[in-house]
Amino acid sequence: MHSSARGEKAWPPLMIFKALLLQSWYNLSDSALEKQLACDLLFRRFIALDISESVPDHSTFWRFRQKLDKLLLMDKLL
Repeated sequence: MHSSARGEKAWPPLMIFKALLLQSWYNLSDSALEKQLACDLLFRRFIALDISESVPDHSTFWRFRQKLDKLLLMDKLL
């Protein structure tokens, strides 16, 4: 994903995709996924998010999913 004009961090697409896999496997909402990544070291390790790094917020997952939908990839990948 690209940095926004507001200077928000650009998250690696593979990291966000892996987070969406966890979301699908554990049936989590975007907000619940954000909270789980904040406290679960196994979730963080799976997506390669260092313990010292901040967690992507729920809107990041929504925007990434929208991009996959636009490219007609969501159903194929998840």
